[in-house]
Amino acid sequence: MKQIVCILISFFIFNNCYAQIIEVDSIHPWFKDKLDGEKIRSRYENFEIPMPIRFKQKGPYNHIILSVFHSKALYVGTALNMKESLKELDSFEFTYPENGGFQSRGGFYNKTAVPVYDSMPIVVTAYGINSQNRSLYQFRVLKNKREVVLPWQEIKFFSPVMASYRYNVDGSEQKEMAFLGQFSTTIGNSLTVEVRNIKKPDVAFAISAVWVKRAPEIIGVFNLNTIKEFLEVYKYQWKHDFYKPGQLTYYGDIKLNQVDSLLKKTRTFKYRDNTLFFYLKDKVKTDSLVEYNLIKDTDSSGWTANRFDAGVIRLERLQPGKYKLLLRYAFQRETTGSYEFTIIPAWYQTWWFRAIAVIILALALFSIYLLLKNQRQKQRLLQEQRQKQISQAEIKAIKSQFNPHFVFNALNSIQGLITKNDMPSAHQYLNDFSSLLRSSLKESEHEFISLSKDMALMDHYLKLEQLRFGFTYYIRADATINKEAIEVPSLLLQPVIENAVKHGISGLYENGLLHIHYTVKQNNLVVTVEDNGTGYETNNSPAGYGLKLTGERITLINKILREQSIEWGISKKDNGTRVLFEFKNWLL
Repeated sequence: MKQIVCILISFFIFNNCYAQIIEVDSIHPWFKDKLDGEKIRSRYENFEIPMPIRFKQKGPYNHIILSVFHSKALYVGTALNMKESLKELDSFEFTYPENGGFQSRGGFYNKTAVPVYDSMPIVVTAYGINSQNRSLYQFRVLKNKREVVLPWQEIKFFSPVMASYRYNVDGSEQKEMAFLGQFSTTIGNSLTVEVRNIKKPDVAFAISAVWVKRAPEIIGVFNLNTIKEFLEVYKYQWKHDFYKPGQLTYYGDIKLNQVDSLLKKTRTFKYRDNTLFFYLKDKVKTDSLVEYNLIKDTDSSGWTANRFDAGVIRLERLQPGKYKLLLRYAFQRETTGSYEFTIIPAWYQTWWFRAIAVIILALALFSIYLLLKNQRQKQRLLQEQRQKQISQAEIKAIKSQFNPHFVFNALNSIQGLITKNDMPSAHQYLNDFSSLLRSSLKESEHEFISLSKDMALMDHYLKLEQLRFGFTYYIRADATINKEAIEVPSLLLQPVIENAVKHGISGLYENGLLHIHYTVKQNNLVVTVEDNGTGYETNNSPAGYGLKLTGERITLINKILREQSIEWGISKKDNGTRVLFEFKNWLL
């Protein structure tokens, strides 16, 4: 419970401190010692309640003239906005006496209050009060004319005067003015500073400031086609903001027409008129004090400081569509205004033109598709021609593998077994030979077969050769290899294996050793064929002819493969020959 109470108290204190500033315990540095008028006027406007031009003081006490120094960031009473009446000041009307002229500072001739638009505190001073008569006077501050935010108290600080030719009741010129303090409150509220003579407590001098809610307002929109009218308005305001209509100026007798008819709040523009100038009702001290956010449909550009002119916002090269321009002042961001407008698209920017363009594009894409399809058909024909060449190479390879010499040797071996009356071995040899011949002819119809079938063919072939020469052989594959899922070119290894047997280990008989090993390297399938024979020449020899056919076949296969390829190579060792096949990207 205590924590909740502490939080509420802290929130109350913070809210009051944030919403309201009362500083009466120090004097602003700019108002100390000798005043720098130019420096003060660069930051503040000075407002005083209207007073008679020929004011004669009566009685023993000075007449008190209160002054408010407030921010000069915003100007509302421009030549284009002279007739506007701020309703927030209606309750601060000033009634003029019937006779005598009046003078005032700040431009609000019939008001006892000045409008304030930002959070910068106002500075309040009082003529007629100095360090000698200070004991006669007190001041207080009211919020919204009723709520006492600073009770009656003495005046502590004094400053040199800002205006000359103001006199005390004894006729001496005033050299000091009272510095009452700095004050601020939130938008929508007012502060009134009252000063009284304790000898005459029923008479109080008062001046007020009203913090007015205000956002930039657009009073005219121009484009490049109406730039002449824009310049007319701009020149008119530039002239009459300093010299009221009807007064002589350094323009001499140059006349500027009234611009009311030129200020048009146009909301619809053609696609060519996409660079717009938005003329603002008020003027600010610097252009960056105006911020805007351009929204198209649901796409917001974000808040941006104006960089063009203090009274004009320029938007360039806008695309067709519906827009909403949000506006605010940098010193009062909680208040925003808006202006909606539309840029009509050109015929080639309309939906029906885009629909036709989409149809034409679709037809063009379809035509391209037909062209590509025709090109693919030509590529298929080319691939078929390559396939024919591969088939021819396969036939040559098969002929070289099952040549008459091999068949003759096989029949001699069978005859020898029959002569020895070794009928079981003869039958086995004959069965293996016929099985190999039949399987080879069958699988040769397919360019690719499963690895398991290819290994079985190699095994049949080596069993036949083993019966003849008595060597030892091994065919091994890593356990990680799925032999049924991987396909390889049929009988690609057969010429290499035949060379290893006939020209490598056939003369070693029982001492001959052949090792075929299938391994995996990253995504590649690697096959190694090693023997411990005497080695063989690969060029201009029967062995070289079989290897030449193998090389031609690999070259043709690589031409039809896209993301895969086959590389191979032969190397001699001290005790034999090694042939390495690497099937690139074969396991993807």
